[in-house]
Amino acid sequence: MPRSLRLGAVFLGSAALIIGAYFLVERALNHIPNLVQPDGTESKPPGRLVVLVVFDQMRGDYLARWAEQFGPDGFERMKKNGVWYSSAYLPYACSSTGPGHASISTGAPPSVHGIVENEWFDRPTSSMMYCVHPTRPFELIPPPPKTGKASRGADAGFSPERLLAETVSDKLLASSPKSRVVSLSLKDRTAVLLGGKKPTAMYCFDTRDGLFHTGAYYRDAVHPWVAEFNSSGVAKEWIGKEWTHFRNDLDYSKIAGRDDAVGESYGVTDAETNFGQKRVFPHPFPTKAQFDAKPKLYYASVEISPAGNQLLFDLVKKAIVAEKLGNGEATDLLCVSFSSNDLIGHVWGPDSQEMFDITLRSDATIAEFLKFLDDKLGDRYAMVVTADHGVCPIPEQNRLATTARKSLAEIVPPLAAALNEAFGIAPMGPTQWFQLDARDSGEVWPWLYLNHAAIKQRGLDVDKVADFAAQWIGNRPFMETAFTRKQIETGTLPPVAPNKESDVKAILGRVKLAYRPERCGDLIGIPRPGVLVTGYPEGTSHGSPHDYDRHVPILAIGSGVPSLGKRSEPKSSLIVAPTVAALLGIDPPAAAKEKLVFDIVR
Repeated sequence: MPRSLRLGAVFLGSAALIIGAYFLVERALNHIPNLVQPDGTESKPPGRLVVLVVFDQMRGDYLARWAEQFGPDGFERMKKNGVWYSSAYLPYACSSTGPGHASISTGAPPSVHGIVENEWFDRPTSSMMYCVHPTRPFELIPPPPKTGKASRGADAGFSPERLLAETVSDKLLASSPKSRVVSLSLKDRTAVLLGGKKPTAMYCFDTRDGLFHTGAYYRDAVHPWVAEFNSSGVAKEWIGKEWTHFRNDLDYSKIAGRDDAVGESYGVTDAETNFGQKRVFPHPFPTKAQFDAKPKLYYASVEISPAGNQLLFDLVKKAIVAEKLGNGEATDLLCVSFSSNDLIGHVWGPDSQEMFDITLRSDATIAEFLKFLDDKLGDRYAMVVTADHGVCPIPEQNRLATTARKSLAEIVPPLAAALNEAFGIAPMGPTQWFQLDARDSGEVWPWLYLNHAAIKQRGLDVDKVADFAAQWIGNRPFMETAFTRKQIETGTLPPVAPNKESDVKAILGRVKLAYRPERCGDLIGIPRPGVLVTGYPEGTSHGSPHDYDRHVPILAIGSGVPSLGKRSEPKSSLIVAPTVAALLGIDPPAAAKEKLVFDIVR
């Protein structure tokens, strides 16, 4: 071969090698993150999404109790392919929605984050304080109708200003400014307390107009995708329909008991329009005529039904797509709190066909949620599921040794009479011993607030009055014990029988974690297990330090979560925040009390 041809062949061969190498390198650069591209730009890794799901009032035992009726792709998928802590309990007393969500987001107990109840008596202003009441009025956006009572505490708007501890959302945005935080719920306090100080988006539902609102604390206008959702009319799709059994192939009576059980209450009712959610299935939604007459009646019935969870989930899916969550430059956080479980549980109770039905639907929602994330993000997401509290069995159905329905009218007025007898009646007349009457005391129970000014005006010692009141309450046959703030602060037990000392000591430990001195009352009453102190003649509630109110589920699945399956060792519910933080790749919130309980898989 002539020399010139040999040189040409060598040149062509070298060129082929160079070109081939170039395309191999280019392909590698396009698939390996954080490397320089041929044009000098940097290839970014794909985003990730961590989803925190809270079911308001889902007791921890539901996941085992109804496991056979669940599908394979919801809770059972999480149990099998992730981690399930089956024995997780709130470590603090006062198991209510506000404290629960604040503890989930901060990893701290109420004694630290300051959300001691949904409401408390604020001594500086001598008024009731809602847990997300702003320090100054912030308008709701869009503005709600001027007529009609505000949903929950929304008259002055809402903000996270009463929350005293850093949330995992706050930590993420401080650590990663390009991350997004979206917090969505029906209830304002749940969305606010999960979202933290400055989330990218925070929205909650208002039954006055059937729209999702944010507030002027957060932004001046709703996001376009929320405006589109609000205008779509999806919230009206249940007009004239019925809530029926989710699974017609199951015998609800055999699994969940009789439909019309003693002690169950009614949902939304209105005599003027002849509408009512019945005690038994099927539960109707208002007709078109009833909706036209009273729109709020319809939207309230949506909340107290599976439709509320479905409506929220539809917004959640829209948020993921519109905000491109998990597809940005940094890891995003989506917080979702499903409120309808709680509203249904209060009315029909934990042992009802309604609670069985909404739990089956919750399982199906998780299955659909995971499938949606699979399709949108592949393996670039993780999900943590938990609850803020459990619930007391309806007393009329309870088989515990001590079961009763009691009201504050059976505690506050008789206690005032006992105080008059013990300390005498002043010349000017009976002393107003308490800041709130029996009706309003129900809003802050289990705390009672003494009227310091009136007591001191009598020349009496507040601590001595509190000691008497606590012993009187603790000696009621339906009460387990009671503590004064002095006993809480010093860790001193009240007089107690030797066989009860360990139980009362454990309760005192939970109370200490619920106690914030400037916000809590002068004494706290603890009913006996199975006793419900409530202002309602039917239905049930929560708020005690007993296991049925403290037991919550904790599950995790997805990127970074090892397949550990069921873990039955007792765990504090405060592990949620550090778990979410670890999945986000950040340190836990500053006040978090627990450590991550499993090693993140990277």
